[in-house]
Amino acid sequence: MKAKLSYLTKMSVLGTKNLVKYYLLTIVSTMLYIVIGSFQFMNSDNAFFSISNHTQTITKSLWLIGLILLPILLFVFSNKYVFSKIASLVVLERRDDLILPIVDKVLLIFQSNQPDIIQNAANYSFAKLKLIDELKRNKIESPWVSRIVVFGLSKVKFDSLDLENNDSFYEILRSKFVTALETLTESNNRPFWISFLAQWLILFFVCFIK
Repeated sequence: MKAKLSYLTKMSVLGTKNLVKYYLLTIVSTMLYIVIGSFQFMNSDNAFFSISNHTQTITKSLWLIGLILLPILLFVFSNKYVFSKIASLVVLERRDDLILPIVDKVLLIFQSNQPDIIQNAANYSFAKLKLIDELKRNKIESPWVSRIVVFGLSKVKFDSLDLENNDSFYEILRSKFVTALETLTESNNRPFWISFLAQWLILFFVCFIK
C-alpha cells in the first residue's frame, strides 16, 4: 500500500511539474504576443480598423483572433498532453495493480446497486454512462487514476454484435476497457507546438506588415 501511494505521489508531482512548465510557456508566449502586437498597432498612423487600409485591418483582425483562440488551445492541448503522458506511464507500468482493480471494484458496486439495468437494458451505452457517473461519485485515491478510468470507459463503444453474444455486460465492458487503454500509450504534444508556432507566425506577420 505504501509503495502504491508513493508511486501515485510521484506521478502527481511529475504531472504537476509538466503542467506548470507548459502553463508558464503559454503565459509568457501570450504576454509577449500581446505586448509586441499592441506596440506595433500603437505606432500605426491608422485607426485600429481602417477602412482605407484593408491589409492592416485583416492583419489586426487575425491578431485579435489569435489573441482569443490560441491561448485557449494552448491550455487545452497542454492539459491533454500532460494527462496522456502521465496516463501512458501508469497504464504501462501499473495497469494490473492500479487501474484494473478500480474498474473491477466499481463494476461490482454498480452491479449490486443496479442489477435490473444490466439484465434488461438493450442500450449498453446508457448503462455505461450510468457506470461512469457511479465512478465519479466514488472517491478514488488518485485523481490521475480516476481520470484514466473515466477516459477508458468513455472510449468504450458497443455495436450490434455485443447485443447478440451471451457474454455479460461486465465481461464485454472490461474487455473493451482494456483495449481502450492502449490509446493512452501514445502521448503527443504536436498540437500544442503547432498552436505555439501559429501564435508566433501571426506575430511575425503583424511585424512584417507594419
